[in-house]
Amino acid sequence: MDNRNAKSLLAKLMAAEDINVEYSDKAATASFDTESRTLRMPVFKDISDDSTDLFLGHEVGHALYTPQGEIHKVLEKGGTYKNFVNIVEDARIEKMIQNKFPGLRRCFFGGYNELMERDFFGTNGQDINEYNFIDRLNIHFKAGVRAGVDFSLEESIFVDRMENLRSWEDTIALSDDLYEYCKAREEEPLTDKTSESQESAESDESESEDSQTDSDGSGEDTKEEESSQGQDDSGEETDDDSESDGDSDTEDNRESDSESDTGGVEGDGTSADNGNSTSGKKGTEDSTDQLTSKTQESFDSKLEDLVDTESIRTYYNIPNIELDTVVVPMSEIHQTMDKKLREENALDLLEVAAKKFKEFSNEQKSIISYLIKEFEMRKSADEHKRTKVARTGILNPNKLHAFKFSEDIFLRNSVVSDGKNHGFVMFVDWSGSMVSQMADTLDQLMMLALFCKKAQIPFDVYAFTTSYGGHHQSKSCGGFYQFDDLKDGDLGIIDNFNLLHLISSTLKTSAFNRSMTYVSYLRHMFAYHTSYNSEISWELIGDFMLGGTPLNEAIIAALSIVPQFQKNNNVQIVNTIFLTDGQGQNKQYRYESDIATFQDPYGRSSESVIVDPVTKKHYNGRITDKILLEILKDRTGTTLAGFFISTSNKKSFSTDCWHMNVPWDQVSRLWDSMKANGFCVVETNGYDEYYILASKNLRIENNGLDGIKSDMTKGKMKNAFVKAQQGKIANKKMLSKFAELVA
Repeated sequence: MDNRNAKSLLAKLMAAEDINVEYSDKAATASFDTESRTLRMPVFKDISDDSTDLFLGHEVGHALYTPQGEIHKVLEKGGTYKNFVNIVEDARIEKMIQNKFPGLRRCFFGGYNELMERDFFGTNGQDINEYNFIDRLNIHFKAGVRAGVDFSLEESIFVDRMENLRSWEDTIALSDDLYEYCKAREEEPLTDKTSESQESAESDESESEDSQTDSDGSGEDTKEEESSQGQDDSGEETDDDSESDGDSDTEDNRESDSESDTGGVEGDGTSADNGNSTSGKKGTEDSTDQLTSKTQESFDSKLEDLVDTESIRTYYNIPNIELDTVVVPMSEIHQTMDKKLREENALDLLEVAAKKFKEFSNEQKSIISYLIKEFEMRKSADEHKRTKVARTGILNPNKLHAFKFSEDIFLRNSVVSDGKNHGFVMFVDWSGSMVSQMADTLDQLMMLALFCKKAQIPFDVYAFTTSYGGHHQSKSCGGFYQFDDLKDGDLGIIDNFNLLHLISSTLKTSAFNRSMTYVSYLRHMFAYHTSYNSEISWELIGDFMLGGTPLNEAIIAALSIVPQFQKNNNVQIVNTIFLTDGQGQNKQYRYESDIATFQDPYGRSSESVIVDPVTKKHYNGRITDKILLEILKDRTGTTLAGFFISTSNKKSFSTDCWHMNVPWDQVSRLWDSMKANGFCVVETNGYDEYYILASKNLRIENNGLDGIKSDMTKGKMKNAFVKAQQGKIANKKMLSKFAELVA
C-alpha cells in the first residue's frame, strides 16, 4: 500500500497536475482518461519496479501531451484505425516524457527488457522481420534497436516521421498516411509481402524493367503494382487533419472495464475489435494481417495473466448530493406541523410552545451571556496575537531630547490585522436511539441557537433523519437516491434520508422566534411521549417521528452545505457541529453504471478506497463517519466539534469508547473526567474535539435553587446548593472549552 501511494504521488508530481490515480480491479492494464483526468492502474502480482514505472510514466505522458476529448473522433473511424493512432501516439508521448524526465529512460529500457524476456509480444523464437509493418513499428519503438527490426527504404520514411513527431497534429497526419499505406497493401494481390518489404529500391527498379519485357504478360501485373505503389507514395504526402485521441486507454476503460487500452503502454486499444478487425475488406488471412497487430494481441493476453485478481480494490466516489432533493425547508416543516395540529384541533399548543420558549430564553440569559463573554475573550486574545506596533513617521516631541542617543523618536500606533468572522452549521441526530435524550438535546440546540443569534453569528441547524413523513422517492433507484449526475462508483445515499432545516440566522427576529417555537413544540412533544409527566398532552406528529441514523449521509451532505453556507454568509471560519449518539448506518453500496443500479461489492473486496473528486485525495478503509469527517475537513477547512451523548454508567461508557476506537488505556482517564465534570473530550473520530456528555448532564437546569425547600435542615440546604452550583460549574467548564475551540 505504501508503495502504491508513493507511486501515485510520483505520478501527480510528474504530471504537474492533481490527477486522480486509481488501482482498479477491473483494469486490464494501465490507462489514462483524458477527460476525467484519471490514471488507472491494475494490481500486478509479479512485476518489477521498472515495469511499474514504465506503465506510470507512459500514462503521465498521455496526461501531459495527449489532448482531451479527441477519442470520440477517432472512434468514428473504427477500432482498426484507432489502433494505428494508439501506436503512433504512444511513440510520441514516450519519447517526450523521457526527454522531460531523463531518469525514466532507464525505467523504460529495463521495463521493456523484462516484457521482451517474458515474451509479452509473442516474438520469442520468431523472426520479427516476418511480421507486418505495423507490428514491426510497434516493436521498434518499444524495444529500440535491440529488437533488430529491418525496414525497406519506403518504410523508413514512416519510421523517420514517427521518430520526429512533435504535436498531436503530427500524430494524426502520420496515422492517416500509415493507415492508408497498410490498407493499400492488404488490397494488393496475394504476394510475399515480407520479402518484398525487405528488397532495396534498386532491386525493385530492376524487376520493373524486366517485367516490362516479359512476353507472358506479367508486365501488366507489375504496372498495376507500380500504380498501387504510386498511390501509397501519394497517400504519404497527404495530410488528413482527422482528429483522434491517442489515449486508447481512456475510452476502452469507459467502454468496458475488462477491455481497457490493452497496452496503456502499448496504446493499441485492440479491445474495440477484440483483435479481430479486418476492416471489412477482402476477408483473407493476408488482408487481416496487414491491419492487425499480433504483437499487441499477445501483449493483451499476457497482461491479463499478470493482473492480480485476488487483491481487489473497490473505489467509491463521494457523490454530489442534490440538496433540493434531500433538504426539507423550514416553511414545509411549519406547514406540516400546522396541518397536523389543525386536524387534531390542537393549534393552541403552538401558543403554549411559544410561551415555553420565551420562558426558556429568559432562563438561559445568564449562561448565554457567559458563553458570549468566553467567545469574545478568545477572539480578543487572538486579535492581540495579530497586533503589531508600527512607526508612523511623525516625530514624537516627548522623545526629541533623546535624538543623540536613540533613533526611536517617532510616534507609534498599533496595527491590527483584520479579524476572522465565524459561522456555525449544526446537525442533530433524529434517530430512535436518541428518544430518551431528545428533549435535553433540543434544549442544548436552542441554547446554542440563542447564543449565535445574540452574538450575531450566522448559523443553520439541520436534523438528519430517515423517517420524515413528507418524504418522496421520485428519484429512487434500488433503495438509493438516483441523482441526475450519478457517475460510476458513486457512493449510495439511502433514499429515505432527509435533512430537516429547523433554524436559521437568516430569519428576521419574528420569524426566528416562530421557528424556535416549532422546535420548542417538538422538544415538549418528545419529553411528554417519553415520560408522560407533563400536565399538557402534547399531540404526537407522526411526520417527525425518530428513525434511523443516517450520520454518514449527513456528513456527505455537509460537503455541499458548508461551502454554500460560507459563500452565502461571507464567513471565513465555519464551525460544524454534530449532536449525536453515534452509530451511523455504514452501508457501502456503489453505483454500477453498466447495470444502472447500486451494488455492495464489499464481500468480494479486500480493500476499499474513497475518492473525493474535488480534492482528488484517496482515503483507505471502510466508509465510516471518521473517514467522511476527514474528507469534510480536508475539503472545506471547517472546524469540527462533536457532541456524543452517552449513558451514565461505566460499562456503557466503555462500550461507547470501543465504538469510537478510543485506546483502552485512555478509557479510565476519560471516565474519571466524566464523573468529575459531567463530560470529557476525546481527540478521535475525525473531530477537532469530541465531547462525550453524560445524558443526565444534558439537562439545562432552569433554577439552581429549585431543590431547596423551606422545611429543609441547614445541612440539606447546603448540600442542595453545592450540588446545583457544581452542575453550573461543570456546564461552564464545557462551554469555556467549546468557546476556545470555535473562536
